[in-house]
Amino acid sequence: MAKTVPFEQPLRGVLHLPEVTPAGTVVVAHGFKAFMGWGMFPWIADRLAEAGFAAIRFDFSFNGADEQGDFTRLDLFERNSYSQEQRDLDQLLKAIAAGAEPFGGVCRPDRVGLLGHSRGGGGVLLRAAGDSRVAAVATLGAVANADRFPPDARETAEREGRYFIPNARTGQDMPVGFHAFLDAEKHDIVGAVAAMTQPLLVIHGSDDETVGIQDGRDLAAAGGDLLEIEGAGHTFGAVHPFEGPPPQLLEAIDAAVGFFRTHLP
Repeated sequence: MAKTVPFEQPLRGVLHLPEVTPAGTVVVAHGFKAFMGWGMFPWIADRLAEAGFAAIRFDFSFNGADEQGDFTRLDLFERNSYSQEQRDLDQLLKAIAAGAEPFGGVCRPDRVGLLGHSRGGGGVLLRAAGDSRVAAVATLGAVANADRFPPDARETAEREGRYFIPNARTGQDMPVGFHAFLDAEKHDIVGAVAAMTQPLLVIHGSDDETVGIQDGRDLAAAGGDLLEIEGAGHTFGAVHPFEGPPPQLLEAIDAAVGFFRTHLP
């Protein structure tokens, strides 16, 4: 069962519930130029619910997408940053811990896992380091470096105030403000993994064309278990609109489900 969650603004999300009392809660974080309804994310949340977890997928507050997933607020997208997304994750974890509606009586605050894709994977790793509210973390194609901008991007952004990154799906040029470059320098994702005490599963495609497999290896070397999925790309074969789970995505999510079953008992 899925229900829209009336988060305290500006967060917007959907809570997927199993038919039984949830064994734990998994928060699903999307990546750069993505949104909670992109391709595989509703299916992933459904799969987690089928496995007995309460699953929360949500939009980061400054991702710029509306409820249909159209990027109608590029002004917000331009203002986004890792630090802003950390505040969003903190707000969500606070709501779960406080038993706020609709989490009270459903989401156990002592059994919360984080699952992040791409930049969202880097974000959940930053959030988990030193955060006792997080019991376990799994990532999908996660970035190991917060500063992944092209070589000329910072100079352009400093000169013009922003840098534009094309979105192949929508045809839009997505603005990234200069502050995002400065903010990225503050965040050490590999260092965060080294500081984590929670169990970590790093899932990465061997043929990831966006975030190379070396990122996954670097994260796992810092303190986690690595599952390399042979031949998988950045979205493990998933597309938008979603056409069903390809084998590589099934392998990835089956591994994540097994991991959370072990560490959110």
